[in-house]
Amino acid sequence: MKLSEYLDGLRAATTAQELEAALQADFKHGYRGRTWSQICKVREEVGLAICAAHPNGRFVPMWGPGRKMTLLGETYRVGRGGNSTGVRYAWHAAGVWAMDLMRREGLSVRASHRVWECWGSYPHRCLVIIEKALAGDIPDPVMNTLIPRKLYGHEEPIRYTGEQNDADQWDRRASMPCPACGDGTIFDWGAGHSEGFDSISWHCNGCPASFTEYVTRDRMREIRQPRTPVLAGETSL
Repeated sequence: MKLSEYLDGLRAATTAQELEAALQADFKHGYRGRTWSQICKVREEVGLAICAAHPNGRFVPMWGPGRKMTLLGETYRVGRGGNSTGVRYAWHAAGVWAMDLMRREGLSVRASHRVWECWGSYPHRCLVIIEKALAGDIPDPVMNTLIPRKLYGHEEPIRYTGEQNDADQWDRRASMPCPACGDGTIFDWGAGHSEGFDSISWHCNGCPASFTEYVTRDRMREIRQPRTPVLAGETSL
């Protein structure tokens, strides 16, 4: 397949499904250079046109002249930033504005982040996200609740003891009894942030169990300043 044929296939798409199928056509290309730039340009143009014609396309940010972004009937002017730090700040502010609007109109926090992450490069994929979100299929996580992770064959208990933890003057980890085995102790094994939520990863020293806990700001403060043993919250088992 020639590049011209591949691009014509993208341009012929009138639905998100057709555009995705055209993108998956058997055309070998790299992810840099002039060929890739041409593909990106057509993919984004066609994707935005498909979104503009779709009822749920109102949830997808549209880029216009004067660095103006339109979304859900409102307009926001994205600043230029001046330098790399300023540019990141300007786009962060635009994202906060856009995601706040999406949530006001019924999308979950998670869904609004997913739309914002892909609208610029793969806008047609936003329509699938939006459809699922409006159907309630992309809920936000339950907060301050231990959620068991799926176990695979290679997991083992962590090699860490309460005695080691108590002896660590500067980096003492929060801990609590393991709700899975009842004998071991789960420790704060690291924090993360994804799709608008902070989380703590808990791992047990008595069994292979591990948990994710999406946490509020107060709960994070409690966990990360463990002057006393952390009280266990709800557990989703």
